[in-house]
Amino acid sequence: MPERRPQQQRGHERRQTVVEGAARMFDRVGYGQASLSDIAREAGTTQGSLYFYFPSKEELAIAVINEQSTRSIAALTAPTTAPSPFGGLVQASRLITEQLLTDPITRAGLRLSLEQGVIQAPTTAFHEQWIASVEERVQASIELGELQSPLEPAELARSFVAFFTGTQLISNVLAGRTDLLSAVDTMWRILIAAVIVADRQAEVLAVLDAAFDAQDA
Repeated sequence: MPERRPQQQRGHERRQTVVEGAARMFDRVGYGQASLSDIAREAGTTQGSLYFYFPSKEELAIAVINEQSTRSIAALTAPTTAPSPFGGLVQASRLITEQLLTDPITRAGLRLSLEQGVIQAPTTAFHEQWIASVEERVQASIELGELQSPLEPAELARSFVAFFTGTQLISNVLAGRTDLLSAVDTMWRILIAAVIVADRQAEVLAVLDAAFDAQDA
């Protein structure tokens, strides 16, 4: 007789099923329109089981945001094969773009973070981590003589995150993100022309071309 899985593992799997069902609903209709009964149905569970793990919709939304934050920060800080810090930033953006295209938890977490008055603390923490991660690469790029700008690294990092956020939002509104890879590629070409020194642009563009090859998700 096969050994039964530990109860703790089964509980974790059921909890994760609820989080994934909630993410699909939040991604589809937003926080305000997603009811707990709809989330339970989407997750293939009962409301009683849902309440066992998450007594409120807010706690469920926080769980989605925390999971999205973990996945996104892992992508942002993953080792890269790029020959330069800015190239590493480009490669990291491809990973985040891929998450947006394939992972409902990432899409839902970012959507929740942008809905006014929904959940503040965890979304603020995630964006602060995101900006800090970008700032580290920007600072390294400046020190190597790759990036040149009169702005401070923190200002550039915050702006880069804002550019990416706006790019994915517009892509979602206008094309359901079907053009997201192309849109992010274009965003980087604008930024490379603006802040990368002339004799390093070809190297960074080569990284961009490899990362967003044919914009094929």
